[in-house]
Amino acid sequence: GYVPARHLVSIDNRERDFVAVAERFLGAPYLWGGKTSLGLDCSGLLQVALGACGIASPRDSTVQEKALGQELSIPHSELRRGDLVFWQRHVAIVRDAASLVHANAFHMAVAFEPIAQAIARIRAAGSEVTSMRRLDLPR
Repeated sequence: GYVPARHLVSIDNRERDFVAVAERFLGAPYLWGGKTSLGLDCSGLLQVALGACGIASPRDSTVQEKALGQELSIPHSELRRGDLVFWQRHVAIVRDAASLVHANAFHMAVAFEPIAQAIARIRAAGSEVTSMRRLDLPR
């Protein structure tokens, strides 16, 4: 096959902003167990985004919740870019104080969603936030 030279980078080249990596998947189809632009799930999105920055992550959201970052005891309004919000068997990445990005079966795609709206919608479906976590990343 053919790969355009402008698409090549050194193997040592790493992304710096895992949230920006996740945002590039906007509109990619939701696929349980997937982790490519052809389809991915919530934990696959997080794993791929962190991996692009050279950060290892478990594959499953339940394991990610236990392994990644420090738990936060703050109101949702104090979340910041890069924080993670976990529900039972689901994870979302905070984009800013008001929105998140996640691959989800409601939108059947990677979508941006207001944090409060996602929490309320998922609560109405029977699941509460199980934790909010902050990664200790170099800035």
